[in-house]
Amino acid sequence: MNIREKLSGLRENLSSRLNIGQRNLQLMLVILIIILFNIVMAALPFRIDLTRNNNYSLTDKSKDVVSSLNEKLSIKVLFSKDLPAEHVAVQRYLADMLEEYDFYGNRYFSYEIVPEDQLKAQAADYGINPVVSTEFVSDQLKKRSVYMAVVIQHADLTETIDALATTVGIEYEITSRIEKMAAKVDLLRNMKENLMLTLYLDPRVLSLGIEDIDSLEEIVRRAVDKNNLMNYDKLRFQVLDPSVLPREKDPSARFGLTTVRWRAAGGMPGGVTPFGMVLEGNGRFKKIDFDLMPTLIGTMAIVGLETLSDRINVAIGDILGSGRKIVYVRGHGIPELNDMRSFNGAGLLQQMLSQSYELVEVDLASDEIPADAGVLIVNGPQEAFTDIEKYRIDQYVMQGRALIYFANNFIEQQMQQMMGGSIVLPVETGLDELFASYGIKIGKNWVLDRNSAPITYGDRIMEYPLIPLISRERLSRESVITRYLNTVLVAKASSIEIDENIRAKGVRFTDLASTSEQSWIMEGRMQNNPLFMVPPDGAQLKSYRVAVLAEGRFDSFWKGRAAPVVSGAKKQSTVMASSVRLDATVESGTSRIIVVGCSDITLSGVMSQARKMLSNQGMAEAYSNDIFIHGMLDYLAGRDYVPEMKSKSLDYNPLEKTDEDMRFVYKLINMVLVPASVVFTGVVVWRRRRMRRRIIETEFTGGDRI
Repeated sequence: MNIREKLSGLRENLSSRLNIGQRNLQLMLVILIIILFNIVMAALPFRIDLTRNNNYSLTDKSKDVVSSLNEKLSIKVLFSKDLPAEHVAVQRYLADMLEEYDFYGNRYFSYEIVPEDQLKAQAADYGINPVVSTEFVSDQLKKRSVYMAVVIQHADLTETIDALATTVGIEYEITSRIEKMAAKVDLLRNMKENLMLTLYLDPRVLSLGIEDIDSLEEIVRRAVDKNNLMNYDKLRFQVLDPSVLPREKDPSARFGLTTVRWRAAGGMPGGVTPFGMVLEGNGRFKKIDFDLMPTLIGTMAIVGLETLSDRINVAIGDILGSGRKIVYVRGHGIPELNDMRSFNGAGLLQQMLSQSYELVEVDLASDEIPADAGVLIVNGPQEAFTDIEKYRIDQYVMQGRALIYFANNFIEQQMQQMMGGSIVLPVETGLDELFASYGIKIGKNWVLDRNSAPITYGDRIMEYPLIPLISRERLSRESVITRYLNTVLVAKASSIEIDENIRAKGVRFTDLASTSEQSWIMEGRMQNNPLFMVPPDGAQLKSYRVAVLAEGRFDSFWKGRAAPVVSGAKKQSTVMASSVRLDATVESGTSRIIVVGCSDITLSGVMSQARKMLSNQGMAEAYSNDIFIHGMLDYLAGRDYVPEMKSKSLDYNPLEKTDEDMRFVYKLINMVLVPASVVFTGVVVWRRRRMRRRIIETEFTGGDRI
């Protein structure tokens, strides 16, 4: 090799090295640009949330609420360190959401993370109790007390969110409380008179051996003091002996206060006396009953004293009218709201809704529906409605109002047992024909589904077709009520059909929930024994609608008929006077009706069971039924933004169900193609490097190896 060739080789080598240097410089410039881009973007009002439900972004409603504050609002986060993994996730998610609130909030908004060494003291100041956390450490189950709470302070008001153990609905909890507190501040400041809380306590009750009765007055005083700190010192407290009050001031007659009855014993004569509290003010009243429960030693104890302060605070909100009013029809075998202990009660429903709404019960036989009702609930009646009652419901709808009906067309005959299952017979309430006139036909049947929840029956666990699991693909993506849900559980649901003639008149129907294509119906004289729930041939299986939303203008059920005579009403408080008859929805109004072919989902026992069943599918899914029920009522009440808020969590974006062929394809890709592509790429890179090394050796040695 001559000198010219060597110099040419050196030039090419130098040029190659310069090219490599240039590429390295270009790479460094790219990295520098990326860093500078991130710094600039962090300072700009711009966020990108790539999650399906925008789980890390605030809704427009939250942005409006936090950006329109006109008084100082601060949020304190009280979370212990070294929490179990699932609670650490909640803590991190909460911190991310608060950063979003701070980003969109005005100068009145602030938040802080309380240091570990100040947790216990600050928690005590706000009346926050620690919760017991369990975790496995070195194969041992360990328990310890931890704090997982949020404190919101606005003006002189304070709200706490205790035991924040899930990411579900964090945005809703914070925004709704801020909104409620802001409204409450305005109402309290405009109040001219104080609120009065009266404890009706007969001295004779003190000798009945009821637990905590001797300290009841002091417990109530402490709850009043706590509420005064949160309510501008607008609450006053007094104790009255109902036995010395004149007849016209008897609290059981005036307020419907619960009474306590006892038999003669030990020289003390038997008697009966009102027992409970009444909050009065702003021209309204709210009773707060004391529930008594037997103890293991045969005495009685007052239930719910630990939440007394919260109950008083909710009552204050109801008195002020700061919440939206939901009217609950009572009687007709409808589950009772105040029933907190029974499986078939609606106590959990009341507990869930009372955080956001003012719940009012009405007897349609004697009372008209209040004019300020936001939503009317008819929940699983099992007794017939009179024409007058149906007329009141119908005229309420004609006023362009909102109604939700949880249907229950069957009653169990407990005296007739057959193979372990109760005989179930249809009942006639008269409401089916009412809703049929609106285009919604409720079947006299039960929908069964192979895609169902398991139950323990005897000594084995088996699928129970009477409890269908409504999957994501069978929940409406069109409606905000169900758009963000993945699973809903229903039980003893009836099918629903739509009258296409009513649809043709302009009424919009939305199928909120339907069962799978592996469903069938059972009708007539039925029993709930799972051994008899055998599916028919595949050709007879299909999907059934179990929840529907109807919106538009409806014709009255009484159009062309003589209206019943409304007599004996205690009061006339509807928007339209009783003498005014509406044969169609008012021109300016659009009625909203939701019919769910299942009332069992509102029962306390079923709500608790649903949380347990759905928890197997994920932390967020455990509350899907709660979100579904709340979402329907929120939508009817005009709070369309709430369902999205309540559905946000970390536990989303599950893998969609696929058929067997696609599963095989995915397995092939992951188990064969991906590893093969990695190996192939490695071989190609190795061969290219080897060839390059040979070229360099040839240039410097002329083909001779060194």
